[in-house]
Amino acid sequence: MKRILMISAVMIFILVLSKLASKAPAAPAPGVAFALKAQKVVACSPTEIVLVDEHHTATRLDIDSSWPDCSTFEKNDVIDFYLSRGDKSHFVSMERTAWWRKAM
Repeated sequence: MKRILMISAVMIFILVLSKLASKAPAAPAPGVAFALKAQKVVACSPTEIVLVDEHHTATRLDIDSSWPDCSTFEKNDVIDFYLSRGDKSHFVSMERTAWWRKAM
C-alpha cells in the first residue's frame, strides 16, 4: 500500500512539473521579428526610445545604430514599427498606422 502511494505521488509530481514546464515560454532567439502597432514616440535618445500605444501603455526599448535619427519622429505621428530582437532592438522598418487602427 505504501509503495503504491509513493509511486502515485511521484507520477503526480512528474505530471505537475511537466505541465509547469510547458507553460513557461521559451526565450526568443536573436533575430526574431516582431511588430509594435499604433505607437507614438514620447521620448527618444541615441540609446533608447519610449513608445506609447493607444491604451497609454509605455514600452521602453534599448536601440542600436540601425534606428533613424530622433528628429524623424514627429510628436503626434502614430506609427507601426517592425523590429528585430537582439541585445538591443534592431530597426527593420516603419510605416504610418492605418486610419482604422488609430480609431480603435
